[in-house]
Amino acid sequence: MVRAPAKSCPALFRLFGDAEASMIAAFLQMRVFDKLTWLVDYYFDPDETDGNVPAAMLREQRKEKLSPLENEAARIVTMSSDRGQFALDGLVRSKLTTEQKREFEGQRDALARSLWAYLKEPMLFEAAENTLHLRLYRRYDRHYQTFMVAPVEDGAADVASSALDTLLDDLRDRLDRGDGYEVDRFAIPQDGDVPAEVMYLVVHPEAPTSVRELHDDGQRTTMYFRPPGEIMIVHTPSTGRVHVRAGTRKLRHDAAESFIRTVLEQEPSQQPVDFQAYDIARFFNGFDLGLPEFDHASILRARVIRADISIGNLANRLSVSTSLDEDIGQLISDQPGLERIFRNALAMRFVEIAVQYRRAGVDGERTLDFTLTDRNTTSLLSLDDPFERVLGHRLLRHWGILRDGRAPTPRESTAVLPALLALWNLASDRINGAWLHERGVDVKTLLDLGFLVPSGWEGDDLIDEEDDFGEHVAKVVERPEGLELHSSDGQSSSAALPERYRVYRIRDGWVASHLREQLGKALDITAMENIRPDLIALGALEIDGRDVPLYLARRLEDERVRAAIDTELRARDKQGIGLVLQAGDVAGVCLAANVLARLADHILPEGAEFAVDLTSLTAAFRRNRSLAQGGAAVEFHKSGTGAGVLSVPGRGTIDIVGENRVTVIDRLVQSYPTPMKTEDMIAGFGGQSLSSIFGQPLWDKLKAGFMRSPKRGQWEIAV
Repeated sequence: MVRAPAKSCPALFRLFGDAEASMIAAFLQMRVFDKLTWLVDYYFDPDETDGNVPAAMLREQRKEKLSPLENEAARIVTMSSDRGQFALDGLVRSKLTTEQKREFEGQRDALARSLWAYLKEPMLFEAAENTLHLRLYRRYDRHYQTFMVAPVEDGAADVASSALDTLLDDLRDRLDRGDGYEVDRFAIPQDGDVPAEVMYLVVHPEAPTSVRELHDDGQRTTMYFRPPGEIMIVHTPSTGRVHVRAGTRKLRHDAAESFIRTVLEQEPSQQPVDFQAYDIARFFNGFDLGLPEFDHASILRARVIRADISIGNLANRLSVSTSLDEDIGQLISDQPGLERIFRNALAMRFVEIAVQYRRAGVDGERTLDFTLTDRNTTSLLSLDDPFERVLGHRLLRHWGILRDGRAPTPRESTAVLPALLALWNLASDRINGAWLHERGVDVKTLLDLGFLVPSGWEGDDLIDEEDDFGEHVAKVVERPEGLELHSSDGQSSSAALPERYRVYRIRDGWVASHLREQLGKALDITAMENIRPDLIALGALEIDGRDVPLYLARRLEDERVRAAIDTELRARDKQGIGLVLQAGDVAGVCLAANVLARLADHILPEGAEFAVDLTSLTAAFRRNRSLAQGGAAVEFHKSGTGAGVLSVPGRGTIDIVGENRVTVIDRLVQSYPTPMKTEDMIAGFGGQSLSSIFGQPLWDKLKAGFMRSPKRGQWEIAV
């Protein structure tokens, strides 16, 4: 039996204590409680009873039995808060009729208005809950993903109903889960520093599932059903942000892409926006917080009042807390051994900060108290007061704890482009600091712009062993005071240039999207085609009165990738000789009867915006066009014993990789123009056939354009 309903069911206790009897009676008879057959005994007529029936329920029933009612009551109580009422009031003003608004505003208090919306306008109530969730958790990657589109100049975004129908049709095709799609649109008013937004709630069918149900008579049944799923899309017209919440990452991306293309009629960008990183590891170096000068608030005191660390492993935690009047750094120093424990801690896990301030135009001093965790979260987002949320984030930026993502400026785009080309050419999801350091890459800018994300440290390093003229492995160990290298014989030393051992995650989609956007502007290209992950058709460039196909390629140093790109380009030979811009720096001037050029060699230096030197690009094409067509004579340019380029006039060039292949082609070229017998070409290769030596794909290319058989058992260069 429930002995203390105020503690075991606080939301239900408040609802039954403060709400009108008629609304409580309607609440108990909601359809959501239809399966609770015992609840029928507590139905009552508010006009004929004294209202003690709900109170009796709290005394007589167990907490577990009341949990469904407590859960729903908690939703109502949450929406009666200041932030909940702000969200609810904004949607009521934009969505309901004049009569409904008057009835809503006529309720006696915030709880009554929240309960009225729950009972009378359940869809509006759910929309307000989503608005509240958005305000609290939009910064968390676990809940939302944010996408970038072009902002609307006047901040308004009128959408026709036909566009929403198109959105549902597109989602139906993408998800392929049958019918049952619905969308509703809500206008969200401005909230402090957060601009006005438009929210779209899309209901979609989930995959069929089943549930086992236990009846009151003990019988068990299995029921199959199709649960509803919900996608929340929030568009901020003034900033161009599109926030999407859905069950999976793929569903969020599908919904965002569909919405941006069908409703906003734009192309989605891969730019990571609205991401924020809270770095509490800075407190390993001390707990002092400076006092900035702000126009609208005077900061009187700011101190860390609690710090949690992990010792040995993440499961072991130690917490030290104090009051705003004490200095936690001095407190730790005064305790024997505690300062050493903090200095050698594995990680800083949790920090609580208290700030005493005086707001301009408001009498009295106030205290702002908020927390930060190593999971990149902060309690600032849950504060009801918009002024304190803004103040807290301004303080975190001043202290260097908060780092905001931002879009690159034109000058930054130009400066980081060579590094982005190199990163895109790697086609890797991880990169270490040594690679970046050796190439002089500005890591901080790439982090600020979201192209790189910190992802821990390298586990070990290879150290030269001068005495043994060899190398041995040294373990990289992270300490609060810096990295150490621990060798196999137990010795250790501080790591020189610790940033060399950092590991970063590459946002490959954002890197590729930015490169495409910048190339499109520089070359005046509006349409691009992804032929394959390593090859993009950029359109055409007019040279000498004809359109020259233009491509961007990467990973040409990988033989398999180069062969696949070669195949794709040869399938487009009817378009004529093209120009392939490579992101890397592979040697050569031709690729599959196309001119090959290194893009980095044709970027105009020191420009305010990214620009390509079209004059030098045109000159490179004219200079190597003849070679791309095969030159004036049959030639085989070898690079050592394992690689070479075969040039055939009128046919173009083709790469040959592999010692046996190089030997066969060299023999055939040496005999040109005399045909050569097959057995002479493959002599010394253990009776292998030509197709087995070259592999079927390369052999097919050679037969199609570079070799021919004048008669059975003979081959010659096809000029």
